[in-house]
Amino acid sequence: MSSKGAVLDEQLITQVGLAENLLTLSGPMENRHHEQLQEAMFVVRTREVPDPIYLERKYVFDNQVSIKQTYGKGEKVLCWLSRQLRTPQHDPKAAPVELLVARDFFLLGDWREFQRFKQFIKSMRILDAQARQWLSDHQAEMPDLAQTPEGLERILDCLGRISEWPEPEFGGEAQRQGGTLETVAKTYSRSLAPVRLAPLFPALLLRRPPDVRFNVFRIMTYVEDARYGAAAVVRFVASLAEHSGDSEVKDACAVLKTSRDLSRAFASIRKYLLSPRRPGGPAA
Repeated sequence: MSSKGAVLDEQLITQVGLAENLLTLSGPMENRHHEQLQEAMFVVRTREVPDPIYLERKYVFDNQVSIKQTYGKGEKVLCWLSRQLRTPQHDPKAAPVELLVARDFFLLGDWREFQRFKQFIKSMRILDAQARQWLSDHQAEMPDLAQTPEGLERILDCLGRISEWPEPEFGGEAQRQGGTLETVAKTYSRSLAPVRLAPLFPALLLRRPPDVRFNVFRIMTYVEDARYGAAAVVRFVASLAEHSGDSEVKDACAVLKTSRDLSRAFASIRKYLLSPRRPGGPAA
């Protein structure tokens, strides 16, 4: 797959488990100045995300992303999102401006993007390995760390880097043997169960970028609780819904008694976590 003809496409992205980060353009990408920040940025509008997504020109130039005018409505992009507060450089005393920023961004159908994507996956795999090592080294400390906001932030930093990243060669098995999120969760269940029960955990989790909080949510739903059993997952889901402040999510999670109730709740939370919505932020 290292030939010049290999390109990123939907099938490959789906096979390696990153379909959640595929977005569909609702129009061409615009290169213009942000009205408040007065900074030149690319503006990306998609069907799946109601807010405009900003792609920094420095990222485009540093990574030699070739944005063509023909790449427009209906085309797919691979994107990781993050919310940022940015103070206008021309007026340091002005109120910060909230932006939905593309942390990483890839075009489909371009062999150069495929090569860049392979390097991106390798770098993420390094972060993943470091995070798993931290989890192994500090597992005994996590119940105590879960008692403070600072400790929970450290745990979230770690969990947010763990993912089911595909092999860089894109050949054979997509995941490493024993490296799935479920395996990680069950291996460290004794340490992660108190973290999931921590009262501050849902609120801190919801502040993270969409892809990060969804991944951590997936890990936590696999964690086994020897004391409370499945009730611990139900409590976690209900607490997330309450902290979201979103009426649609809260309604979907109001009753959690049957498998159908849980399925409906999980679908609603999944949609919320992967969206740019957050507590106290703009509605979708």
